[in-house]
Amino acid sequence: MKRILVGALAAATILAAVGSGNAGPGNIRWTVHNLAKTAPWANASNRHWYSSEVDEVCIFCHTPHNAKPAVPLWNKVNPTQTFRMYTSSTTLSSTAKAVTAPGPESLLCLSCHDGRTAINVLHNSDVGVDSGDGSGDKRVKMAGLPLTDPSNPNVQALAMGSLPTFGTPYRANIGKTNSDTYAGYNLMDDHPISFSYTAAYGQKGSQYLNDINAVKAQGFRFYGPNRDRMECSTCHDPHVDYGLDFDGIPTGSPTGNKKLRPFLVRDNDGSAMCFACHNK
Repeated sequence: MKRILVGALAAATILAAVGSGNAGPGNIRWTVHNLAKTAPWANASNRHWYSSEVDEVCIFCHTPHNAKPAVPLWNKVNPTQTFRMYTSSTTLSSTAKAVTAPGPESLLCLSCHDGRTAINVLHNSDVGVDSGDGSGDKRVKMAGLPLTDPSNPNVQALAMGSLPTFGTPYRANIGKTNSDTYAGYNLMDDHPISFSYTAAYGQKGSQYLNDINAVKAQGFRFYGPNRDRMECSTCHDPHVDYGLDFDGIPTGSPTGNKKLRPFLVRDNDGSAMCFACHNK
């Protein structure tokens, strides 16, 4: 019952928060975002990271109790470092250049993908060890990861680079620099985020961008009070089943669409994702 409640609440909250328009089938159980002890495909133990003790799926991102923030029932410790944002393009609008920090929706993604914040610290979990800092956050044992950083066992968000058994840099680490694989703050080589698309369109107009309604019609989602702010989840949906082929091992996903890898809201055939927003 508890697993059903967690899954139902998480799904309902996500839909309320981001709206509809997912171009692909949503079945997170068949994706690398399933960090549960077991997974529905063969050779699940070959996953890069997964829990050695938790068999729930939704709990690694969502919780019905003690969520931070309450929407979308978030169960992860979010990054607190200062990020360096994308600013280099001469074609970038001034509204995008003015962004100094990721928006709240993108911070949710960065809580795993900044390359620095621990993926095994949850606000609310039935299992795991309390972080020891008074927050009540718990660490969950992950296969291939020590439970704590031996050099600083009471830290709330572990620096990924300090984990002695970490091995190769983990996937989708977008905060790295050329000199520091685990820097956790460098977004200068990634698509700009957290800006008003409407304002950018007003500055660049049809010279570079398409009208936001045409973009939304293709399944792209925008955020903020005016529903026009571009974030990581504008182009990516963490629940999309893209026919996972993990390290060359087919999983046999019954519904996946490989064209949606990695968690795209629509396929990118012929750069279709790019042209949804950009007209050249």
